[in-house]
Amino acid sequence: MHVFIELIINSTLLWIFLQTTLNVLVTILYEHCIPWIVWGSLIVIIALKLVRISPPPANTVQEVLGVNPLFLGKDNSIPENRGNGEQYCMRVVAHRGGGYDYPENSLLAIRNSKGKGCTAVELDLRLTKDNIPIIFHDSTIERLTGQIGTINEMTWEELKKFDISYNHPLRNKFSNSESIALFHDALQECLNNEQRVIIDIKETRIDVVQVVLDAYEKYPKLFQRCIVSSFNPIIVYMIRKKEPRIVSSLAWRPYFFSKTYYAGLEGMSPVQFHNPFKHLAAHILEILYEWLLPRFVYHIVGISAILLHKDTINP
Repeated sequence: MHVFIELIINSTLLWIFLQTTLNVLVTILYEHCIPWIVWGSLIVIIALKLVRISPPPANTVQEVLGVNPLFLGKDNSIPENRGNGEQYCMRVVAHRGGGYDYPENSLLAIRNSKGKGCTAVELDLRLTKDNIPIIFHDSTIERLTGQIGTINEMTWEELKKFDISYNHPLRNKFSNSESIALFHDALQECLNNEQRVIIDIKETRIDVVQVVLDAYEKYPKLFQRCIVSSFNPIIVYMIRKKEPRIVSSLAWRPYFFSKTYYAGLEGMSPVQFHNPFKHLAAHILEILYEWLLPRFVYHIVGISAILLHKDTINP
């Protein structure tokens, strides 16, 4: 269906382009006046200028992201920045804190990621029912704890009792159970380790905007150490609108609006919506967003990077 819808939209856009080109030529050659498309384009340009948030200065972005690893010499001689003026390069990032070796998004995983050579850590931010910011990837606790529950329907007092190492394949090597990490504790751990941080916002409630802003106020060093990211450009835009110094990115994967997840080798995942009209609308939104992201969205939000699902590079 996705390919068929994309073909229809591309055919429509081609027809609009051809018709517009013809109208412009007729207006200029026969009516000797400025075509409406010129005035319309000027209005769009002015509107983009008004709503756009400029990205942070290039030196700040480079301090957070480091030098481009593709520009390194074959000897990989650019070392980590240890405060002595040497250039930093983000070679390895601990995804979900390093969740293969230790319970994902846990303080234990973050502590051990440093020893594994990870100079950056990616963390997933969610809010509990009582608006306590925690580090947790899924919307439910079942996969990690073996229990039933939804994060935004449970309080911190309820959630902190669960063991997130319960279903870990290396469970036997952990001497103690591991609890869900608080957002601020995870940030402090990363900053103490002099690691960069990628905050992947999984929360959909607007309350998360103030949570992120408060974190930057509490830990000013985040301006030189942290990237705020989300699949939702509106969340990132709202954060940067209030604090444009924040380095940000947008995450992207195929079928984000219509499928529950994406894995390049597993075929189609379950649909988000069983209602056929909502499913169709999700497919249309995907195609439009994929077209808008590299043309307008990145420019308006002022992001400094795109985080791609690994299977879009190589399964």
